[in-house]
Amino acid sequence: MKDISLLNELELKIRELVSSLEREREKNIDSEKSVQESQKLSLIEEKVRNLINLVDQLEQN
Repeated sequence: MKDISLLNELELKIRELVSSLEREREKNIDSEKSVQESQKLSLIEEKVRNLINLVDQLEQN
């Protein structure tokens, strides 16, 4: 039972991180450096989404 609670908390924090990354990406739209940062953020976002999927799978089991 405690594991599910921890997983829910982790998922919430990951979702908050994704939101923060998306807001940061919006701030950095115009320069080449911003493009590079956006690519890094996209990679991080992809990894975070994969983590969310794993957490969801764990919750289902």
